[in-house]
Formats: sequence, C-alpha cells, structure tokens
Amino acid sequence: MSRYSSGIRMVPCVAGVVFTITSTSVFAAGFELPQRGIKEMGIGYAGSAALLEDASAVANNPAGLMRLQGRQVSGGVTLIRSGFDYDVTVERELIDGTGGTVPGRESGSISALSVAPHVYYSQRLSENSAVGFGIYAPFGSTTSYDEDWAGRYHATDTDITAINFNPVFAWQATNTVSVGLGVVIQRFEGEFRNAIDIGYLVADQVIQELEQNNLASLREDPQDLVDRMAHQFDVDNIMTVDSWGYGFNFGLLWEPTDRSRVGFNYASAVRQVADGDAKRPQTLDPDFQQDLENAIAATQIWGIGFIPSTIGGLQPASATEGAERAVGPLGAQGGKIQLITTMPEVATLSGYHQLFDTLAITGGVTWTNWSRVDELRFTYVDTSDRGGSDITGSGDDVRRRDLVVPFEWEDTFRYGVGAIFTGIDNWALRAGFSYDESPVPNPERRTARGPDSDRMIFALGAGWQWRDNLGIDVGYNYTHFTSSRINNRENPAGSQHRMEGNYDGGLHNIGVQANYVF
Repeated sequence: MSRYSSGIRMVPCVAGVVFTITSTSVFAAGFELPQRGIKEMGIGYAGSAALLEDASAVANNPAGLMRLQGRQVSGGVTLIRSGFDYDVTVERELIDGTGGTVPGRESGSISALSVAPHVYYSQRLSENSAVGFGIYAPFGSTTSYDEDWAGRYHATDTDITAINFNPVFAWQATNTVSVGLGVVIQRFEGEFRNAIDIGYLVADQVIQELEQNNLASLREDPQDLVDRMAHQFDVDNIMTVDSWGYGFNFGLLWEPTDRSRVGFNYASAVRQVADGDAKRPQTLDPDFQQDLENAIAATQIWGIGFIPSTIGGLQPASATEGAERAVGPLGAQGGKIQLITTMPEVATLSGYHQLFDTLAITGGVTWTNWSRVDELRFTYVDTSDRGGSDITGSGDDVRRRDLVVPFEWEDTFRYGVGAIFTGIDNWALRAGFSYDESPVPNPERRTARGPDSDRMIFALGAGWQWRDNLGIDVGYNYTHFTSSRINNRENPAGSQHRMEGNYDGGLHNIGVQANYVF
C-alpha cells in the first residue's frame, strides 16, 4: 500500500468529536425549575422558604410542615413555554485557511413546551412532629431546532429532566423554631441530539495526509476539497442517558411573632452517573458507507492526480478502509455511553411579614452553586480502543478516552419581592418580581442547547378557597431574558464549528394547583 493510501486511516479523532459535540452544551444554561408550588409561583418565588401555606413545604422548606394541621394533599402542574429568536452565523475552523460558512438557516425562532407536575402529602404525627412526601422536578430544560438550521452541529434537540422523590420529617424544636430534614431520591433523564459533520472530518484527514507525505504541491486549493466533502455526510447523533442519584434537603423556620417568620431551605448537590446509548443510524446504513467510500476514492484521485506509483497512486482498498473507519469504532460509531454530572446545591433565605390585616409582604434570596458543575464528562464504557483527542495539547493527556469539557460557570443569586392581598372573601391575590442571574460567564460558554442569560421574572397569582377543606391556586410568570451574545465553538477538540450571533427570548409559565385537607 502506498504512503498516501496507508495514511488515510479515516478520522481517529471522530470518536472524540462525537463526545464533544453533545457535551459542550448539554447543560449550557442554568436549568433550575423553581416551580415547586403555585402559591410561591404567584409571588415570583420571592419568599418561598417562608410562605409555607400548603404541603409544597416539603420542597420549599420541610420545617414548614409544622404550620400545617391534619393531613393535606397538594397537587398541580405547570406548563412552561419557551421561545427564542436567534440570528447567528456558523463558520468552519478546523482546517487552517479553509474556513467557510456552514449552510443552513441562520435566523429564526425556536420554541418548546414542557410540563412540570408536582404532588405533595403532609401529615401531623403529634403536636411537635410531622411527616411529608413530595414528587417534583427541580431541574429541567428543553430546546428544539429545525434540522436544517446552521447550528445543527451544535444542537438540534435537548431534553433534560430531574425528578425528586422526597420524604421528609419535621419537628418543633422550640416555641419559635422548627426544623425539617428529608432524603432526596432523584431520577435523571436526558436526550441530546445534533448532527456530526463526517465529511468535514474526512476532508481534514485527507489534507493532513497530503501534507505529511509532501504532496501538497500536487493538489489544488484545499478549500475545493473541503467544499466537496463538508456537509455532504451528516450523521444524526442521538444520545439518551438516565440514572438515579441521592441527596438531602434541610429546612429551618423561625417565627418570632404571629405576623413574621424567616425561613431557610437547603437542597444538597446530587451526583449523577448516567448510562445510556449513543445511536448514529447512518453509520449502520450500507448505502451511506458506500457513498462515503466513493467520495473518498474520488478525492484521492483528485488529490494526487496522475503520478508514478512509486510515489503514490490509488490503492482501491484505502477508500474502503477509510469509510469503514469513519463509521466504525474509531469514528462515529455509537454504543454504550456514560455521562457524569452534578445537580448543584440550592440554598434559599426568605422572609414573610403581615404588614396589615389584608396585606403581607415577602422577600428572599436564592443561591445556586453552579460553580460545582465545572465540567461534563462523556465517555464510552466499553474497552475498545476508541481513540480520542488530546485535550490539553501536551501529548500525554491521561484523559484521552474521556472527553472533559469545562463549563467555568459561576454561582448565581436570585433576588425577589412579593405581596399578598387577602381583602376579598375567600380570595388571595399575589404578585411578585425577581431578578435571576445566569451562571454563563461569557459568550464563549453560551451554547445553543440553552442560550441562557440574566432574566427578570414578573409574577401574578390568585387563590380561591372553594370549600373549607379545598382550595385552588393559579399562577403566571413571564420571564424576560436579556439579549445575549454567543461565540461558541461546538467542539474544542474536533471539528470546531464556531457559532457567533445573538439570542433574545423569554418564558411563559402558567400553573394550577389544588389543595385538599382531610
């Protein structure tokens, strides 16, 4: 086999590329879901650890169960409608001097509809103790793009959900202080979709081989090669993972007077080791592999031209080998995969004060430890020689088979104030406002899977006490995201499609909840 043809051992870096395409932006936004109770939603989550008027105290502050009598059930659902406008360009950066714009839709809108249900139960055991149980979603994110958009190598669809199963116990420590403690059993599920530009990676490998064999002078402008191969052989990447993790929550409630209370709630971090599958259907399609083989063979003839066989020359087997590698274990082949990540700690300090007989005010601050989520790690779990990319560039990176993508996120705070008016019989009217910081520190860390930015939350809500033992609550939020820049390279170790542009968007949340006392 000639020096040229033996070098076309197609794309050992593609295995690393497959990881990075999904993992650079899996959790590219703050994805906390604060909708754990509809009363709290109506005040913009300002004071959620001190309001504590129903069984949602299980999640908002388990110490608050001591404020409830008898047995209570609260169940509800929140619909979350997201919408973003984008205006971006995506450029190729992998091969020096052969950049170009990725074809596809560069501006448009995306939207997604998510459902966040919750159900809670509380029961007094004695004058000084109570228990409760809750099922709710503390984290989640959904985005969906058209498959023909220019950023398809960054993301097409993302769906992340974490569901807590949360038994708690509360007791009255003193006349004014109650304490709550619970166990968190968390179910995590994720699906991440995007496209992989196999043609572009094959073109890069061919150009490298020509340069290594001193054949650069025998070929035309490499841009022609890139244009011939890039975006012609896209592989759909569908990665699904799931796991169980464990943590705890803790709450304190201080009630110095009948009209005032201060609450603190802490939810621990939960580490998730999620297993699943990476499916790339085109790699299993014989026709796709044959088309890729034909393109490689045509490229080899084009690249070398007519030269003596003592220097080079086409070996027919090399095109077959190249196509097999591109869709095989050293390339884009799927398989069992693992994601290791952490759901961060969340701590809330809240206050409530009955200012007048018919008007109460609330306020609070929530801290989320997003800096704990310093990286995402996707890896194959088999023992085959998958290859990979040298992350550090040092040549001796011990993490070559794991793809480690740094987030460099920052801790965030949410600040809010709210008011509750009860001057109408059987009704409570609520309003609130919160300012919620984004963990994304700069445009380079903002990605298409979740184009997060600082946000303002405007909230309204109402409660109707239908019967003595049955109440209905509704809430509405509009969340405005500040306009944000994106300058993200989808794959720092691989194909390096860079997206630059702007995102604008917001969320509409509407929820309803029923509260029943036995």
